[in-house]
Amino acid sequence: MRRYFFFILLVFLLGTIMESCTDVLDTKPYSFTSVDKFYNTAQDAELALTGCYSLLNTIAVQGTAGGPTFRSTLLHALYTGNDENVTRDGYTDVNLSQYGLLSVTSQMQSLNNMWFALFAGINRTNYLINNIDNVPMDPVRRAEVKGEALFLRALYYMYTAKLFGGVPVYTHYLQDETAQRQPLKEVYDQIIADYREAYQLLPHRAGMAARANKWSAGGMLAKVYTYLASAKKYGTGQQLSQALNKFDWVDVNATYAQAKIVIDDIIANSGYKLTANYDYLFRETTQAWQFEECMFVIESSTSPVDGNYNLWINFLVPTGPQTTGAGSGTSRPLGEMYYRYDARDPRRSHNLSATMPAGSAKETIEGVPYYKPNALANPNTGVYCIAKFRMRDPVGKATAASVSTGNTPLLRYADILLLSAEVEQHVGNEQGARDRLREVRKRVITDEVLLDQLTTVYKRDVFLDELLEERSRELCFEGWRRIDLIRFNKFETELMKLTNNRGFYNSNVPAIQANWKPYKIWLPIPRNEIEISPIEQNEGYE
Repeated sequence: MRRYFFFILLVFLLGTIMESCTDVLDTKPYSFTSVDKFYNTAQDAELALTGCYSLLNTIAVQGTAGGPTFRSTLLHALYTGNDENVTRDGYTDVNLSQYGLLSVTSQMQSLNNMWFALFAGINRTNYLINNIDNVPMDPVRRAEVKGEALFLRALYYMYTAKLFGGVPVYTHYLQDETAQRQPLKEVYDQIIADYREAYQLLPHRAGMAARANKWSAGGMLAKVYTYLASAKKYGTGQQLSQALNKFDWVDVNATYAQAKIVIDDIIANSGYKLTANYDYLFRETTQAWQFEECMFVIESSTSPVDGNYNLWINFLVPTGPQTTGAGSGTSRPLGEMYYRYDARDPRRSHNLSATMPAGSAKETIEGVPYYKPNALANPNTGVYCIAKFRMRDPVGKATAASVSTGNTPLLRYADILLLSAEVEQHVGNEQGARDRLREVRKRVITDEVLLDQLTTVYKRDVFLDELLEERSRELCFEGWRRIDLIRFNKFETELMKLTNNRGFYNSNVPAIQANWKPYKIWLPIPRNEIEISPIEQNEGYE
């Protein structure tokens, strides 16, 4: 990272700020501009900020290809290989399949590219943060640009820390090549400081809907607080010996108290709400509805020529031919996911389906045609699919059928309500906590009698069990399940409950159970990094 990263960061300011521009700022990158001549105008600052956002779903970063962050690799690392979904039999791309089988190694090129891209994002934001105060521009907008850059630095560090544990912390684009990994406390101190400052600097809504605002920062800050408090409370990683990845330093009560302050502010003042139609949160063309609830999304380009597109076809859409807007199903849902829902819960038929073959029926959503997947009778058949996200009929679509122009949600108001339930239970208000769960369910179960019935069906004697199940029912296939199982110290427990005969794709359950080791709550540090830097490897890896 450090030996060749400075070159990457310099290249960022020499003209490859963006491999392809997203819609958030339609402007051409500069060419061959030195650092000391770059940050001279407001346009320079805006272009640099666009470059910071572009890392979220870029296809490549200076030669590291494959969509290393939320375009592809980071999706596989976060979304697969848990009790919701696993790599399907027959998928042989070792750079992606291993995430869903819990068999990631330090030698994988995709792992190295993902690490590289996350730190590229961190360093792009450092360039901007370090220079923004000297840019001649409207002071209000300058503060907003700084707030967005701080938010993005915190975001990149948050995902890096949740995947790898303690890492080197850089707040300046000039780096110490000998820097070692720092303990989680120091990493999260920086993440919290950045999110808190962004929470103060950013406006109620950004000028562009997909950009970070005050509540994006507040919501992610709440996510960090609850992550840390639960990891300490439930003993995450306690059986491991590596000191830098410990949570012993966390004050559970104080951290949950900080989370409650922010969460209560969001609920009272943000203006976000549960949008009426759950389905519209995950369609390619329903952004107006999406932004009622989604507090931060990864925006996809709509340019027919080039752009940073989101890639849902691997496993987030029903399987079938691209002519129907379907995908390849590289990762498939477990039968336990199907049975987590009551049959009367509309989220089951939306999030899980059969295939979407040629000749499928169509529906029109907000004037746009979509194919409909076939209904699923049970999970014990090879047609069993993840169906949460939906791409439109590609006929008439400006871009290639293989890419999505829809936004990928990273933070939703529903998650904030579920975090509120977690906090309320911690402070002793269990009824208030269950009221929050009911509020989330009520969006899709509008009949009060049925809602009462499902509230009874879903109730568990241990509230944490009920919370985890509800988080999965609501947030499945959105990248939070792995993190939730780790922070509540439930990964091993839930994996070992799985059986190999409850669903068609449970055939890989024995493999992930055999591959599981307690140290796999962290991914390995890429071997290139160990050899070049060198820095400490995560416990349990070579």
